[in-house]
Amino acid sequence: MRRREFVTLLGGATLSWPLQVHAQQIKNPARLGFLPLGSPDNKYDQSLVEAFRQGLRQVGLVEGRDIVLDVAWPKGDPNQAASEVLKRGANMLIPCGSSASVAAKRQTSTIPIVFLSVGDPIAMGLVESLSHPGHNATGFSDILADLSGKLVELARELNKSQTTVDYFWHTAWPDGQNRYDTTKQAAQMAGLEIRAKGITNIAQLDNAFAELKQAGARTVIVQPSPFTYGQRGAIIASAGKNQLGTIFAFPVAAREGSLVAYGPDYIHMYRRAPLYVERILKGTKLAELPVEQPTKVELLVNTRTAKTLGIEPPLSLLVRADELVE
Repeated sequence: MRRREFVTLLGGATLSWPLQVHAQQIKNPARLGFLPLGSPDNKYDQSLVEAFRQGLRQVGLVEGRDIVLDVAWPKGDPNQAASEVLKRGANMLIPCGSSASVAAKRQTSTIPIVFLSVGDPIAMGLVESLSHPGHNATGFSDILADLSGKLVELARELNKSQTTVDYFWHTAWPDGQNRYDTTKQAAQMAGLEIRAKGITNIAQLDNAFAELKQAGARTVIVQPSPFTYGQRGAIIASAGKNQLGTIFAFPVAAREGSLVAYGPDYIHMYRRAPLYVERILKGTKLAELPVEQPTKVELLVNTRTAKTLGIEPPLSLLVRADELVE
């Protein structure tokens, strides 16, 4: 199995005085407000929480002795979840995903924030730069904001006879328009047109895929967002009913029935995050912890889904895949 290696950014700077004081005031056990992505009913989403717990143990942080992990699933309202853990006395926030991370930053300017799975933390105002985060937040980017060109490339490879790339997105997400525009530009640079269908809520899902199918779509790029991550099961099922293959940026989606997925290894990311937690609890300034980008990116192809849909992935794609889901 091959892995794509990305360079981790390094850098440092001084942090503001109020946050230094806050770090010094944290007492054992420190209370970590953890805001996961997805649903507590999904095994994979639960596995990310467990991966974070494993990382805590690996760096020597014992629950009940050194830290208390206060897990609050946002369930569609990250602002409320962040508020709840802060009211319970969180000394540090660990928000997962863009929406929860922005909500956490909005709630506090002094309590340390270690975010996970954020596409573009600079554009979202979480940090000043990747190497010099500044303020009270740092963490782990999932580079999803930079994958538009790769997703277009995969769509073209799967549909060599077509000159149109089909695209599905959540229009109610603040960063959705930016990611759509980036994908449209990538498609145009590749000499392709983009045919997009956006929805504001899950009730519009089936009609959206039916319209894409009627327009001639065979495969559809699913814009990576908190909504499409949380609703990936429904999206895959609806696309399947319309005989459409989906291209996700979340590797787990291919294991759950998507045709292709290309994105970061989230389990690895969540196990690494406690390294930052441990260093902050020991007094390291957040500005000395640059935003880290993924060191493992995976390409998965679900050959069972391909067979069901009557789609034959090119050999070049199968050879490059890190995993073939059968």
